[in-house]
Amino acid sequence: MKHSAPVSRIAALCAAGLLGTALLVPCAHAQKKGGTLTLGMEAEFSGFNAAKAKIFNQNTSAPASSVMETLFVFEGKQIVPRLGLSFAEAPDRLSATVKLRPKVRFHDGTPFDADAVVAHYAWLMAPESGINLSIIAPVKTVEKVDDLTVRFVLKQPWSALQSALASENLVNFFGSPAALKADPEGFHRKPVGTGPFVFKEWQAGDRIVMERNPDYWDPKLPYLDRLVYRVLPDGNTRYQSIKSGQVDIGRMDTANHVLDAKKDPQLKVHEYQGSGAISWNFNASKEPFNDQRVRAAVVHAFNSKAMLDTFFLGTTVATTDLLGSNSEWHCPKLNWRGYDLAKARALVASVGKPIKFQLVSTNTPAGRRQAGMVQQFVKEAGMEAEIRLVEQSQNVRVGLSGDYQMDVWRFSDIVGEPDVALAYYFGGENGAPVSRHDTAKVDAILAKARAETDKGKRKAMYCEVAQIVSDEAFQLIPIRVTYYAVASPKVRDVPPMLNSVIRTRAIWLDR
Repeated sequence: MKHSAPVSRIAALCAAGLLGTALLVPCAHAQKKGGTLTLGMEAEFSGFNAAKAKIFNQNTSAPASSVMETLFVFEGKQIVPRLGLSFAEAPDRLSATVKLRPKVRFHDGTPFDADAVVAHYAWLMAPESGINLSIIAPVKTVEKVDDLTVRFVLKQPWSALQSALASENLVNFFGSPAALKADPEGFHRKPVGTGPFVFKEWQAGDRIVMERNPDYWDPKLPYLDRLVYRVLPDGNTRYQSIKSGQVDIGRMDTANHVLDAKKDPQLKVHEYQGSGAISWNFNASKEPFNDQRVRAAVVHAFNSKAMLDTFFLGTTVATTDLLGSNSEWHCPKLNWRGYDLAKARALVASVGKPIKFQLVSTNTPAGRRQAGMVQQFVKEAGMEAEIRLVEQSQNVRVGLSGDYQMDVWRFSDIVGEPDVALAYYFGGENGAPVSRHDTAKVDAILAKARAETDKGKRKAMYCEVAQIVSDEAFQLIPIRVTYYAVASPKVRDVPPMLNSVIRTRAIWLDR
């Protein structure tokens, strides 16, 4: 595995002038310790007990990643160690062993070891947890080999196992088994992990506060003393709070604010375009979206250019396939459904009866405006949409419960093997996906891909799944997500915002 150069060595080389600019290593400033970083968040948090939350949205993943950690993580397209030091696949490909980092403790003082890893996955896999385990569906069990080694036993060969373990989500974030068992509700409000920051308090609807972990296993990190995650759902309030200095950094989802910030020398805009997309789920278990023609009609009615020009103001691009050109799994030859009003009207006519449905969107300025545009798009094709607004923090629960006909969503970035995301969004091995469509075709292809050792052949299979997603119109996936954060220039070393999450582990303040 690839490891980054030690900070001290980089600093010495910078001082000697021996690092070229091509290495992209920041030499101008040595990292400084201390300070409080205040982050502006888009919505209230969903809680941190996986069995209660069911899913971590991007807003909850940010504080979760500061207090809890995974076995591996992605840096760019490389998988690097975090709590796991090494990964070795067995010759028969039916198991893999992971060596664990020694001398790591949870914030309650209990050890992070093989027993903790086994307990974590046993708890997740218990039927009563109710968690969708699609992203680790091929895992049969997790066994202890010794105090610092675990074995993942598989139902079938699975090429994407390490990619799955490097995915930062509620399945892979390790909390203290002792704390979770002793007080599940308390853990939901105050998680106990191994991360660089210790959870201090959550004031509902206002803020989460964390403090530096003095016993963190990496003695160089973190640089910051304190984190404050402030709940600021209104984008204008969030932006003005950054401009005034009350907030140091915040995700920005309004194009006008992004464009304004780019012209302001007192602000810095961080930009990341991954493979994610803005999407809308169709509930295929309910009328009218149990009819593929209706789903396809909505997809063809969606005028991507109009939304890009008037809402996004050129700050992102339309989708041309499922994964995006920045992904090594990009499928450029896909026959991807797009805007075609004539096709939309023809499909509506073929149904032979009025098409009416309820469109769920978030009760934010951006959510209300997007919903209004979708409502107008489908009206032009001869369909009628009623808008139902929900709080942003509740939208995930609406989708997971199936209490919708069409619901705004976000298709996550895919780094590493697409199997993980494809299984979650479109497969059904561990329960119905959010869009509740027939998963038989997708499940069969993913099963073959998991056993395939040739990367090129796996890619062809993933592209086959993407084509099915388009043909069957399982979701409306029209616009690629470009994530933006606006920050004070004093906020340094902000990492790429995979899935919109601002990861704080190595951020520092140039005070």
